[in-house]
Amino acid sequence: MTAELCADLVAEADAAYSRVVLDPARYTATAREIVDLARRAGNDEALIVGLRALAWTRHAVLDNETAKRLLDSAARLATRRGLHRRLGEVLLTRSVALQELGRYPAATRDLRRAAGLVSPQQRPELLMQLAILDHNAGRVRSAARQYRVVLAESACPPVIWVKAANNLSYAQTQLGRPQAALAYLDRAASLASELGPMLSAVIENSRAWSSFHAGRFTESLRRFAEAGRLYTAAGLPLGEHYLDYTDALAELRLLDEAATVARLAATDLERHGARLMAAEARLRCARLALALGDIDTARADATSAVRDFRRQRRTAWAAWAVVTAVEADAVADGFTTIAVRRLGHAAATLHRLGLRANAVEAHLVAGRAALATDDQRRGRRHLAAAGALADGQPLLVRLRGRLALALLADATARPRTTSAYRQKAATRRAAPDAGAVVRHCGAGLADLARHRAALPSVELRVLAAGHGVELGDLGLRHLLRTAPPSRVLHWLERTRAAALLTVQPAAHDDLDDLVIALRTVEQELRAARRERGPLPRTLLARQAALEAQIRRRSWGRDGKTTRSAEIVTAGQLRDLLDGEWLAEFATVDDTIVAVLVGPHRTRRIQLGALSRVEQETVALHFALRRLLHGGRYTDQARSAARTCLDTLAELLIAPLGVPPGAPLVVVPPAKLLRVPWSPLHPGPVCGAPSATMWARSRRAAESRPAGQRVALVAGPNLDGAVAEVQALEARHPRATTLLPPQSTVEAVVAALRQADLAHLACHGHLRSDSPLFSALELSDGPLTVYELHSRAVAPHRVVLAACDSGVERDYEGGEVLGFVSALMAGGTAGVIASGVPLPDGASLALMPRLHDRVVRGESLAGALWAVRAAEPPASPADFVTWCGLTAYGAA
Repeated sequence: MTAELCADLVAEADAAYSRVVLDPARYTATAREIVDLARRAGNDEALIVGLRALAWTRHAVLDNETAKRLLDSAARLATRRGLHRRLGEVLLTRSVALQELGRYPAATRDLRRAAGLVSPQQRPELLMQLAILDHNAGRVRSAARQYRVVLAESACPPVIWVKAANNLSYAQTQLGRPQAALAYLDRAASLASELGPMLSAVIENSRAWSSFHAGRFTESLRRFAEAGRLYTAAGLPLGEHYLDYTDALAELRLLDEAATVARLAATDLERHGARLMAAEARLRCARLALALGDIDTARADATSAVRDFRRQRRTAWAAWAVVTAVEADAVADGFTTIAVRRLGHAAATLHRLGLRANAVEAHLVAGRAALATDDQRRGRRHLAAAGALADGQPLLVRLRGRLALALLADATARPRTTSAYRQKAATRRAAPDAGAVVRHCGAGLADLARHRAALPSVELRVLAAGHGVELGDLGLRHLLRTAPPSRVLHWLERTRAAALLTVQPAAHDDLDDLVIALRTVEQELRAARRERGPLPRTLLARQAALEAQIRRRSWGRDGKTTRSAEIVTAGQLRDLLDGEWLAEFATVDDTIVAVLVGPHRTRRIQLGALSRVEQETVALHFALRRLLHGGRYTDQARSAARTCLDTLAELLIAPLGVPPGAPLVVVPPAKLLRVPWSPLHPGPVCGAPSATMWARSRRAAESRPAGQRVALVAGPNLDGAVAEVQALEARHPRATTLLPPQSTVEAVVAALRQADLAHLACHGHLRSDSPLFSALELSDGPLTVYELHSRAVAPHRVVLAACDSGVERDYEGGEVLGFVSALMAGGTAGVIASGVPLPDGASLALMPRLHDRVVRGESLAGALWAVRAAEPPASPADFVTWCGLTAYGAA
């Protein structure tokens, strides 16, 4: 081969390498052709460049072992031929593969050798790889400085500039400066679009991650979806994308989804031998397992991550893994003094390296551990450090800082002396600290409210309340000791169904394509159930996939949210109650307390043990199920149910001192949601997710004139539903009546949107795994809680004569989701629903008499009470219906 032909082949090889860096999937075949041509031609320099290009294609799909073997061959050949500049290039690329394989000493050696071999034009790439070494080791501030040097290089190639900008943005976000990160990414995105699909995918993923930490949640979730699409289109493995997506899902408290994605990342990265990122994925798996209560998995994954990070000499990551491992061990064995020292060392390491968000969490855990081992001095120091570091950080980090400061004030407020005189003096000195506990908790809950209001879907807002559980509980404990009842009530309202007060005011019909597809699948599943055979796995998989798509799209949609009601005060409640009574219950450990708002004053009352109430509630539901099944023990079951009701009334209602016959509003906490409140008080009873929501329903009932538009709906496959609706037509001659097969979802939604009063007699299906997809069964498929929210369906008053329609799924932070909460959040002022399965046709006798009273202007609670009082239940089915039906709201 002539010198000219050799030079041409080398030039082709260099061009192939440049293309491969930008679009490895597209130019993999080109790299192989160059290698084959160079070998046949005996052109060693072209072969070295070709092997480097082919190695990069393997690195792009995380096959770094193969990449290293190819680069080892290229390095040997370059050394043998004395091609020093080419050797420097190969060493640069091999250092990348070695880092991904977790072989830091070898990567460092390659970069040091390359420094004396590469040309000045390759200096930016060398500097960037050195910065990446620092970055992956946890020296984030040092890495950020070096990335800036790269970006300032006048000869920096566009591809290196984009990569350096991307890495700098990641470092900035880790250091708590996501807005600065986004500024770099905006500039990098326009340049990346000209360079190829791989860089565009990487930049989009980084924009999603930094947007999330900047509090732009809707934008972030949309960008993550787009990044996943771009990764797939570019032929890139999804492991790295999954890592960042896991972080966002975890912060949104979508813990099950985050755990699934983290496990996918770990599996993908380990399969490809990407040990560097695989260890990071394993740590994420450990933290999520810990949050979900899977302690064995958390311990195993955290221990594995600690070992890998130490082997890779990644100090910061190892410290963070130690925090997780110690937390997991403490769940089973408690904190020890050794654990406190390990946590303190890890917190100090993260603090020193500038990873403030991680350091806040580590100091918080270390502070808890120290207090648990009675090391007050060390505990306070760690908690104070967490509070100080969180200042000026993103919202969720500040929330952890507020909790640390509240725990610090709580620890300071506890007298630690034994002398009675000194203890009294210490208590006087501690009083300001007791107030500080509530102040810090309140500030944290205010931050959480702002975070929650920025979220685009009711599901995310409900889940976000979990971030404030400990703040709410800690503040409540202090207020119960020192504050007047009205202030306790106000605190409870801050932590009770608060997410439901922020609503989407407009319908979002762009989701209908997925909802219609889901309805079709549900119809096919319904047909399969009628055949009584095993449900087809393909249909179940399709159902799960559609539900997941619907949820994901709702997480990332636009929509303005508005806080529709301010927290109601005790005085405002008393005016609205107008002689009625309201009891808001709470649980602290095994104790139930109630704040009672009466006509003249507000009182705090301590009630019975929670465990006793839970025991009686379980026994009651068991007795009701036996009644439904009939048989020879019906009388015993009914007697047992009455005994349980009497005991529950004695434990929960009698101590309140509400006069017989007086209307009572009940606001239960999550642990009392299964209590059937209506039979416990000899007077009208209505429930509500919160006192504020009840107050909103009372204002709506007072401001809205009595409407005449009525919708009557009968669902399919329910004995007595058609007869029930036809009986109600006589009470409502102008009603819109929908019977099967006309009672389709679209027809029913249209009727409900126009109705002042709606009555739905149909089957209800409770989905405890995903309450948004709990559904009322209509002629062509389900009407889900999700649709009620997204399509703004909320008649003024609704009667749900459906099984379990009043059952609410509770979430951490005092949040609930179900038909009742969905309707009331949308503006419905009154609901009747059942908290137990109703026998088919059981409500046929009761409902016409109920509607007679509603037509005369009585509230739903008043009408239900009057019907019960006028005719005690005779049959077992009547008794179950009498126990199960409950009114909600004031209308």
